[in-house]
Amino acid sequence: MSNYKILFGITGSIAAYKSAYLISKLVQNGFEVKVVATENAFKFIGDATLEGLTGNKVYSDSFESGEMMNHINLMKWADLIIVCPASANTINKFANGVADNLITSLFLAYDLKKPFLIAPAMNVKMYEHPVTKESLKKLSNWGIKVLQTSKGYLACGDIGEGKLLEPDEIYEHILVSLNENNLKRKLKILVTAGGTKENIDGIRYITNLSTGRTASEIANYFARKGHNVTYLHAFDATTPSAPCNKISYNDFIDLNKKVESILNSDSYDLVIHNAAVSDYSPVYVELGSISYDVPLNSKIKSDVGEINIHLKKNFKILDKIKDYSKNKNLFLVAFKFTNTLNEEEKISAVRKSFQNSNCDIVVNNDLNDRDENNVQRIFHIYDKKFKKITVNTANNLSEEIEKIIIQKIGDKI
Repeated sequence: MSNYKILFGITGSIAAYKSAYLISKLVQNGFEVKVVATENAFKFIGDATLEGLTGNKVYSDSFESGEMMNHINLMKWADLIIVCPASANTINKFANGVADNLITSLFLAYDLKKPFLIAPAMNVKMYEHPVTKESLKKLSNWGIKVLQTSKGYLACGDIGEGKLLEPDEIYEHILVSLNENNLKRKLKILVTAGGTKENIDGIRYITNLSTGRTASEIANYFARKGHNVTYLHAFDATTPSAPCNKISYNDFIDLNKKVESILNSDSYDLVIHNAAVSDYSPVYVELGSISYDVPLNSKIKSDVGEINIHLKKNFKILDKIKDYSKNKNLFLVAFKFTNTLNEEEKISAVRKSFQNSNCDIVVNNDLNDRDENNVQRIFHIYDKKFKKITVNTANNLSEEIEKIIIQKIGDKI
């Protein structure tokens, strides 16, 4: 991780203890962190803890001898500023230009150019108060990135909005914000993930080995770079930790409808189609001499001697993606999963994907290249000229896809 400088503000909230974990994670990942805290913050977390975590002095007094220009110097020093947790009191002061402590004075010295994040934490009534809502709206309009709160059990015993977002999620927002600041162009990217579930009787279904791990890592990579990522995933697939738009699907029909709707509704630059789609879907079952359309509403009894499941062939969603797309210059990355040690069979499968879908690159991953934890370890990337690049992690795969996109689009990502 790059040596970014993070100015970390802490205000008087019981959620202040969570800031220690986030600060520790930032430091462990190579960030330099300086903390500015209000006097009320020290009622919830000690300055010794914060100094120990950062290795830097903790700032609080606007009028400390020799530190009179901290509200200017600290803001110049930082690459990103975050206030976490941000109390209702501090948020409303920010919005109304009140500068009665070091944190609020720092805000008035902010030039609106660097990333500035606010992670609110407060009682649900305070969060929903018109004054707070108006302040958050005003700050957002000024370019401040106001993070959502979580909904849940609050320290006061109430249940509702106002709970501080989890530190790991806030960390992801910090990564995205730092990269967004250096991004010349945001791409709209759709990543499909996981395996379809073709229902038979409500509790039984036909599925495959896909876990969504690879797609999740790809989505994380591009979301952390600051791009607009939509992650269309099976309901039980691994999901990315980086902030993105997550949409779930169930079976082949549901996946196809959602791919078409998403690509028709907006202009996407890139589709990475990693979902493992069922080639066949059940149409009806035969229980003895009687047939039933599926999926059945009730469970098939286990005392039936023989069950015949009749399947129909599904079309390839991959082959429809460019037709569905509002953007006719869409860049399409296909995945072709194989289970063979025969290289000619792999090449034949890749060639078929190119011919039928007009995709731009094909990633071949084979079952024989998975480790004991079912994690894919080798990926072969083919372009239309069958030039091959081999990588051994999903992150390296993402980097190679990014390089190809840069060459294709001709702009910095």
